[in-house]
Amino acid sequence: MKNPEYVHAIENSLKNVSDIIEPNVLGLDSRVLIAQTPKQKIVCKFDDESMCRRDRYVSNIIRRAGIKMPEMKIYENKGRYFTAYKYNPNKTLAEWIEMGLPREVAHDIYCDAFDTIYKISQIPVPPQKSTPNMFASNQDFMFHQLLGTSVALYHNDLHSGNILVTDDFHFDGLIDVSAITLTTTNMFLARAWIKYPAINFEDVLQYWGKISGTIMDEKRIADIRTITETRGKIR
Repeated sequence: MKNPEYVHAIENSLKNVSDIIEPNVLGLDSRVLIAQTPKQKIVCKFDDESMCRRDRYVSNIIRRAGIKMPEMKIYENKGRYFTAYKYNPNKTLAEWIEMGLPREVAHDIYCDAFDTIYKISQIPVPPQKSTPNMFASNQDFMFHQLLGTSVALYHNDLHSGNILVTDDFHFDGLIDVSAITLTTTNMFLARAWIKYPAINFEDVLQYWGKISGTIMDEKRIADIRTITETRGKIR
């Protein structure tokens, strides 16, 4: 059910809104609504002010690096903050897999997504921006502060539902900017492995090693994956 306060905030902030719908995407947060205007559909994601500003900052630095990412604007109405950006009509990789996309094609699209994530990981983040809400978790932030752990920007909720694919089966970008956070390479890879939709993630690891020039410690990543999965089940 649509939050009436969110609907009111959108109608008071955007011009000529003719309809507001909830996207029919499995697992999508109820804070996300899509507004229809005469020219386009606009994705509206509600959050607190600091997170909205953080998401806009991340989107901007990625776009400035020449990587495809939606241009975000921030709106506020009676204390309700939301980011707004143009809706991308392409299907997600999850939808294509559900429709019977061959696994080898899905694998190639994943590798293309990893190419983009590697480019994102090379974008420098100024020290003053390394605040807790830029990290994947409080634990990641603590390790970075106390141990000087090397971190970079990674998409920390990489799964087939966050990968956009064109009708001719080409990678068309990542969604969920909020999931692009500071963390370590091993943590990113372990989290991606948990949600990988096939059994050949070792091939993806080898591909990551090829594009990053780093020999991946598969046992270390597998151990992190196991610990992360266990903690998730306990919660």
